[in-house]
Amino acid sequence: MRIYQILNKYYKCSQHRDGAAMGILCEPLCNEKGIHSLACETLHAGKEAVFSAHWEATRLVFKASRIKTPSEQFESLYWVDTSGSRHFPSEEEFVVMIRDLVINKLNVTLMQHQLERLARLRTHRVETDPVKRRLEMENLWPLLQENEYLMAILYEDRDVFPQPIGTCGTFYAVEYVRPIETPTTVLALSDSKPEWAKRLKLAVMILNLLEELEIYFPEPLYLCDVKINHFGLPLGGQKLKFLDLDAIFPKTVIDRIIADGKNCEKNEDCDYFDCRSVCSKNKRCESPVLNNNLQIICEKIFLGWTLSGTIIIPGLLMSEHTTSTLAVLLRQCANPSGDMTHLPRAAAPGSLKKRLYNMLSEMEQEYSAFV
Repeated sequence: MRIYQILNKYYKCSQHRDGAAMGILCEPLCNEKGIHSLACETLHAGKEAVFSAHWEATRLVFKASRIKTPSEQFESLYWVDTSGSRHFPSEEEFVVMIRDLVINKLNVTLMQHQLERLARLRTHRVETDPVKRRLEMENLWPLLQENEYLMAILYEDRDVFPQPIGTCGTFYAVEYVRPIETPTTVLALSDSKPEWAKRLKLAVMILNLLEELEIYFPEPLYLCDVKINHFGLPLGGQKLKFLDLDAIFPKTVIDRIIADGKNCEKNEDCDYFDCRSVCSKNKRCESPVLNNNLQIICEKIFLGWTLSGTIIIPGLLMSEHTTSTLAVLLRQCANPSGDMTHLPRAAAPGSLKKRLYNMLSEMEQEYSAFV
């Protein structure tokens, strides 16, 4: 495995030795007897590197944020005077910068203890050395630009995302959660009853997670990049977690992203991955997101890939055991408006969600003896 080439490429260990990278994971990451068994993971969109490793009894996933250009950053951390000297914000100014950043990215106004948590690399340590504190700010600011890092820290008590473990420079690590394997194979339509029972249980767990994302946060969170392997189950766990937080947004934020007024020729020009909108009559993206998490899950996960209304690759809930009633409900959920010529853009209604949940729960109970 060429993982140390990745580490060398991003200079984290050399930066740590030179005093330019800090964080609780630097020492074990750069020590051969510390973090070990490194393995490349599938690269995530926009991530410079993603790899898993073991640290004592804990398996971690390391991620490195994409280096942003100054124009992509929410705000520059420091300013440079004519002599080339860098001027960093005061502690009060840094907290204000973080507060404004989080409002912009997540539409959340933080309480003081949350701001203090984000303003430090280590929860219970206040860096008093001015030089080290400026270095800490330099390490923190790129991390705070990352949607994934922000949400993992702010919502670590919700138990719906992988738990944050620590950082080294602009690398950050979260707990390893095994992704759900793709069930869509050539033999998927003819699986066993135990396999079908597992699928039903997984579908109910997905709906439970959607419910949490809708009601347990300041406003509903939208999953704009949905794949079956973006869901994961911790070892011995009975509750799913969502693993890829790059394209999760509160409703007001995804509405702002989509309805940004840019020019468009067709509806797809206004989409943000799986979150869909429409192109207005005056050829601008002006409408908010129209579909919802349930519609996306039914279309992409439960039903499967379709072409002209015909299922090409069956999804999680398409099997020889799928009842006609369930199949009809899934099609209504995936395409609430019944549009057979375009991608579905309507939200699946709450009444349908309740019917689907009740039906799947009953079927899960019926097949539970086969697990």
